[in-house]
Amino acid sequence: MSSPVTFVNIIDVDPSKQQEVIDILNEGTEQVISKRPGFISVTVLASADKSRIVNIARWKSADDAKATQADPAAAAYAERTAAIATPSPGIYAAVSEFTA
Repeated sequence: MSSPVTFVNIIDVDPSKQQEVIDILNEGTEQVISKRPGFISVTVLASADKSRIVNIARWKSADDAKATQADPAAAAYAERTAAIATPSPGIYAAVSEFTA
């Protein structure tokens, strides 16, 4: 059985465009991403200086994350983001975690 993975997209953005990118990410998550097989969750973080967004998506497997990236509907949101910001996406496996 595959282990859950985390898709992390660190997005550099002009501060004047931060909310626009957040809106695109939220729309894409609501309309497409959350309905894909293997979806667990999405967290969107916005830097206080408005120059960066971190999009964190949890998936049941790397295959689920990759299949979503290949989906034309999901790719359309990625293209919209890339048109106004600079994304740096990657798939990560948790190697350690500490909690209280």
